[in-house]
Amino acid sequence: MAKFGRNKPCHCGSGKKYKHCHGQLADNAFLPGVDGAFEAKLQEVEAENAQRQKQQGLGKPIISNEFQGQRIVAVGNRVYHSPNWKTFHDFLREYIFMVLGRDWAEKQRKKPPIERHQIVRWFDQAMGDAQKMAVEKDGLFSGPMTGAQRAFLNLAYNLYLIAHHSEPGKAEAILQSFVHRLKSARTDDFIGKLFETYASAAVLKAGFEIEYENEKDGSDSHVEFIATHPQTGRQFAVEVKARNRTIGMDGPTDDAKRLRVGQKLAKALRKRTDHERIVFVEVNIPDVVGEDYSGTWVESALDQVKEAEDYLDSNGKHYPPAYVIVTNHAYHNNLEVADIGLQAVADGYRIADFGPGAQVSRFKDYLENLERHKEILVLLDSLKEHSHIPITFDGEIPEFAFGEDDEHPRLRIGYEYMIPDERGELVPGVLEQAIVMESWGKAQGVYRLKDGWRIMVSHELTEREWAAWRQHPETFFGRLEEKRSEPQNWLELAEFFYQSYKETGKERLLEFMTGAEDFDELARMPQDELAIAYCERTAWSAWHQTRKNAE
Repeated sequence: MAKFGRNKPCHCGSGKKYKHCHGQLADNAFLPGVDGAFEAKLQEVEAENAQRQKQQGLGKPIISNEFQGQRIVAVGNRVYHSPNWKTFHDFLREYIFMVLGRDWAEKQRKKPPIERHQIVRWFDQAMGDAQKMAVEKDGLFSGPMTGAQRAFLNLAYNLYLIAHHSEPGKAEAILQSFVHRLKSARTDDFIGKLFETYASAAVLKAGFEIEYENEKDGSDSHVEFIATHPQTGRQFAVEVKARNRTIGMDGPTDDAKRLRVGQKLAKALRKRTDHERIVFVEVNIPDVVGEDYSGTWVESALDQVKEAEDYLDSNGKHYPPAYVIVTNHAYHNNLEVADIGLQAVADGYRIADFGPGAQVSRFKDYLENLERHKEILVLLDSLKEHSHIPITFDGEIPEFAFGEDDEHPRLRIGYEYMIPDERGELVPGVLEQAIVMESWGKAQGVYRLKDGWRIMVSHELTEREWAAWRQHPETFFGRLEEKRSEPQNWLELAEFFYQSYKETGKERLLEFMTGAEDFDELARMPQDELAIAYCERTAWSAWHQTRKNAE
């Protein structure tokens, strides 16, 4: 692509800068159909929403704007502003001390470092790490995120999410119910409330609505909160338990077999509730496991969940069923190490068809399981997808929000660029299709010229563009592309086929299955069951044939 400055005068002679003229989304003259530009804009907005959700989660988006040099952020029933917040991280660093109290923080800093509260120690270490490791460019600092930085910013983000999703009139009271114990000098108070903020944040980012239980009722029998899925209305009582191990301090670590997951789970299930249950258990250890988790805390935790199914309560009865999510925020115990994140595993406590040990032999049962546990699966997908803290306020890809330059304008489908034609002369063309060819190290774009001809142009990608593509491949070109992950078993392959054939007519499906020994029986099936049967058989055959060929 031609290195055409986006701040230079446009080639058309309008007198405007290129980025404000032909460098914008192309108009109807360059797009097919009367409504071409409108449709293109809708697709662009769809991509922006998907990109924002990938960064911020499925809950309430960040509400922010710039006005007269001030960055304004709305949280709960309060509005904050500052001219110094270029990134969302900048805001969070100040927001947490607005919530905890600046006076409290100053009193803590006057103490010897070892006597300061854990939150203040995180902050001190985080700032020191930033000074040592961050690189400045154009007034912005970036670098690897250490455990201390992640711990500090995550707590700030959790508190922000709790306030942001609360009813405006209740936001302050709800925040203060967390703050009192977070500031406590008692380690068990702090750790318990800390991981309650993580559970609240996880559920909110998954799109659930939360109603907190009354902390002043004098009873210890109620759960932490009730989570409601807005689309289905299904409600869950959520309880949080954590191992009380001093975070980030030197000293011996308990062996994985002493995680006490079973005991924590039983204690959580003693709480009274009329709802289905979700129990978060934080193991709070330094260990980070790989894909093979045999012999690790993950295997031990799953074993302890199953062992606990034999536990009896004080009345000699089994505890009620529950979805169990065991987490390890290992960066809390690796404060100096960079790029350590959250690890989690889920299992069903007395829910036989959920968890790593669940056995499914028919595709129909597999689909029914997906439907039966869909709210929890949304939560688990969100835990995996939304474990990072947003950098931008509006969901823009950070590399483009802060790093785009005139020499390397972002490639967006539907936008006009100056490109070389077959003679090597620069001509305007609208980008219609594009793909990143990682094996080639380039992007390939198809452009339509004013005369209707199309040409293909290869683009070298900068390090900034590669980083952006790896983070957001589905929206890299400003359009939402379907993300397809490789199936891990024949059931997932059948699910992939089912997305294409679940609406296919019965007659067409029967054509595909002509010659089957049980054709007459298939012909008597309703369309929905026939589609399931077709996808099941096709996937089973393809999967095993592929494995056979590989051998």
